[in-house]
Amino acid sequence: MSTDRVPLSTDDHAPGEVVDFESVAGTDSTSWGRADPQAALIERTCRYGYRVTLPDGDAHLVAVAREDGEHVGTCDCKAAVYHDEPCAHLCTVRKAAFADVEDVNGEPVTIARVDLDAHDRDERAIADGGDVDRARRADTEGCR
Repeated sequence: MSTDRVPLSTDDHAPGEVVDFESVAGTDSTSWGRADPQAALIERTCRYGYRVTLPDGDAHLVAVAREDGEHVGTCDCKAAVYHDEPCAHLCTVRKAAFADVEDVNGEPVTIARVDLDAHDRDERAIADGGDVDRARRADTEGCR
């Protein structure tokens, strides 16, 4: 798998579609059970993106965020394409963020928010003088 591949965003505002973690959390779902953030290798690739390697699998690229009170995301694995429930890679990032797990670089795994109304104007500015509105698309597509 190429390390420069990025899961595609399905719209301008968030990386993917609504992900219903509540439907699998605490169940005997295979995805939820395989999701072990303590045993996985998790590496941030961009604002919304992580490379997740589970002990029994290959590395997969995940994009996940919070928008309008819901989780949204996508993964490049086959399970994300062929099943309705969130894949183990998405579940791993969700569990890691909830449990304050650190990624391979010692940084906390977090799920970024994209609902701009939750931020002040100063928080929305970025270093090059643009706004998060313009930078958001670049983050989800190009992982700058």
